[in-house]
Amino acid sequence: MTPGTTTMTDNLLLAAPEVEIEAGAEPKRPRINIVAYSGGLMSVPGWGPVAIDLAGLDASGQVPLLADHDARVGGIVGHGEARVVNGQLIVAGVMSGAGDAARQIVEMTTGGFSFQASVGVEPVEHERVPPGTKVQVNGRTLSSPRGFVLVKQGRLREVSITPLGADAGTSVAIAASHRNAERNSMNTDVQTIDENAIRADERNRINRIEATCAGPATGWGANKERVEQLKASALAGEITEQDLTAQMLTMLRESRPKLMHTGLRPAQVVSHATTLEAAMLSRMGMTELGEKTLGPLAMEHGASLKANHVLDLCRAALMYEGVEAPRGREEMVKAALSTYSLPTALGNVANKVLLDAYTESPASWRSFCAVRSVSDFKKNAAIRPSFATPLEPVAPGGEIKHGTIGEWSAEYQVDTFGKMLSVDRRDLINDDLGVFDETARTLGRSAMRKLSDLVYEVLLANISGFFDTTNGNYLDSADSALSFDALASAITLMLVQRDDQGNDLDLRPRTLLVSPELQTTAKALLESEFIKQIAERTPTGNSLRQAVSIEVEPRLSNTAKFATAASAKHWYLFADPGAVPMVVAFLQGKQTPTVEYFGLDHQANRLAVTWRVYFDFGTALVDPRAAVRSKGEA
Repeated sequence: MTPGTTTMTDNLLLAAPEVEIEAGAEPKRPRINIVAYSGGLMSVPGWGPVAIDLAGLDASGQVPLLADHDARVGGIVGHGEARVVNGQLIVAGVMSGAGDAARQIVEMTTGGFSFQASVGVEPVEHERVPPGTKVQVNGRTLSSPRGFVLVKQGRLREVSITPLGADAGTSVAIAASHRNAERNSMNTDVQTIDENAIRADERNRINRIEATCAGPATGWGANKERVEQLKASALAGEITEQDLTAQMLTMLRESRPKLMHTGLRPAQVVSHATTLEAAMLSRMGMTELGEKTLGPLAMEHGASLKANHVLDLCRAALMYEGVEAPRGREEMVKAALSTYSLPTALGNVANKVLLDAYTESPASWRSFCAVRSVSDFKKNAAIRPSFATPLEPVAPGGEIKHGTIGEWSAEYQVDTFGKMLSVDRRDLINDDLGVFDETARTLGRSAMRKLSDLVYEVLLANISGFFDTTNGNYLDSADSALSFDALASAITLMLVQRDDQGNDLDLRPRTLLVSPELQTTAKALLESEFIKQIAERTPTGNSLRQAVSIEVEPRLSNTAKFATAASAKHWYLFADPGAVPMVVAFLQGKQTPTVEYFGLDHQANRLAVTWRVYFDFGTALVDPRAAVRSKGEA
């Protein structure tokens, strides 16, 4: 699931008024049942933990089934209908795709491969749930120590079949044969098929949890009570099966006097490059990141290498390739960098560290910016249409009159921003992976910083008088400093926004954006239960308490970077991102940086390996009616 964007184009594409396809006489296609979303938390790059409130998800109509979010005709593998059952999103349909992707999925499923699913959802309304806060969603209690994004309202655009989904609880079941699919489709409605699939999935889930908690032959001993607690949490859906397995393995490791794996060749269920990657993450002190991205089993294999020095990793890479390790350290490093497994592991580690730092970097703009996907670097138009005439009563048999449409629009386009990351052979000889780690993290943080810089550069520039009294979105009075009365005035300005015909736009303020210097004042206004009594018999309750949420952004007062456009005094009020006060666009919908590897063959003048990191994005102001700015002067 990718909040804020869709896997399909945001443009309206018009073709011939009719498209007729004559059905052939082929046998019926295999039916497919998908647990597209299990109802819990999932990790989404650029957003962190995310949950979808299925009660607010519009899943009506035919749902396209794609392969790996490929919205081209060749990527369509089928279609189906979505239903919410027992707090899960279930899709039942048919493998109607005629391309190679559909045939490959059917053949791999027949061969025993278990696919997962990923949903493409266009968020209409979402909010940030604070760390540790428990909320009831989809019939279960969800909470995260890092906080999470809750998509309260959204539209289901597609469901993709993938080797690995963001939600570990998803599953894909395809009928074993066309004949079985035909028999299952006769005299059996979709609801029965869905419920049977759900019961089978639930039985399998319970069996897996029971097996995971069975423990070693000697029992769990002192950890028995802890195991029972984890088991109960997993059965209730409070933690995922992946989290359960990770915690069980941690207890198992702690109970062992030594590792069970020995030698430099772990079992081949984990690839050589992945084993080196796991060992490298352990060496860098990132075991938690490794278990989250590679899994506990891979980290076990990485630990079995017992790599106390980077040269041990080089020696293992050469052994995996069947190459005898040279005696000299420099020769060994050069030879290892020429293998497939070591550069691949280094590249994957760089990518994981960079994305982890990118994901954890603050991004206050997400609270008010709409996210769009563009297909190229050309200028695109962000349009916010609105009906200029209301609906009118229609007499029996009468004619429905035409209305008029007004619109706000803005042009935007994406640009490419990038940097290079290199690891010199001396860094490996000196066992200096700390430099490699910090460089990758710095690039990840820099990617998010550059994106945030661009957003606030455009916001502060106030291009074409976006914030102006003529637009009804600018407080320029002498008492526009952040205060109870000024904030109340800003809220009123947004609530009374109307179109040219006097129709209310029904905009609702959601986010107060302030500089660090105004943070204390903002919290006092919005979080205090009472305000000081001003005059006799004046109510003291705080009518603005929790009226909007607060975002603190240091760039608003950064005069060193944004000169006179920045100020510690001015502040902003925004509607929901769905009202499109601003737009942030990503090329092909990719909201994370791209990392590409260049080996020794591309570095004739240097004994080093290099990664190119680049990011394609752009931003623009769109609808002034969905934003208010204060001059901020007392």
